[in-house]
Amino acid sequence: MYLLDKLGSSKKVMITTFAALVTAIPVANADHNRYKTNTANFDDFVIKAKVVNVTPVYKYVTVNTPTEHCYKERATYTKYYDGDRNGRMLLGGLIGGVIGNNIGHGKSRKARAVVGALIGSQIGSSIADNHAYASQHTGYETRCEVQHVSETKKEIAGYDVSYRFRGRIFTTQMPYHPGRRIKLNVSVSPVIN
Repeated sequence: MYLLDKLGSSKKVMITTFAALVTAIPVANADHNRYKTNTANFDDFVIKAKVVNVTPVYKYVTVNTPTEHCYKERATYTKYYDGDRNGRMLLGGLIGGVIGNNIGHGKSRKARAVVGALIGSQIGSSIADNHAYASQHTGYETRCEVQHVSETKKEIAGYDVSYRFRGRIFTTQMPYHPGRRIKLNVSVSPVIN
């Protein structure tokens, strides 16, 4: 008080006002905090509600599967026998060359041997043609084809679930069947009017 007596009147008013404000701040904060919710006391919690109806929700999926389809088909085969053409031509050429070489004397001997070999191989070829033949027989061949088989399947996409909570019916969709009771997250907060 001694300090206030020494100060002027305007300074007294300022200090008094400041002191009043400092003492009023905690009261104002207390009044304001009275309407705030302490969320630590009202955390979300889980309860269970009774399920009253569950209806599966279906979707249709088309699957293409490659499938090999094999079957037996009748086929005719032809087998050719050339009468041993190469062997007969070689043998005929040798015999014709030997005969041509042994006929006559002199410089034309080599020429006769060549002509004899050509004639002998031609004779061997003709003999091979006379002995050549073709045979046919019938058998079966396995043939396979890849075919795409389309199949449409019915699959469960989820469940429409109806449940009762506080006398009211609510509906939701779930990816699995919940059973007889469904868990609910409940959040509590006060209503301020």
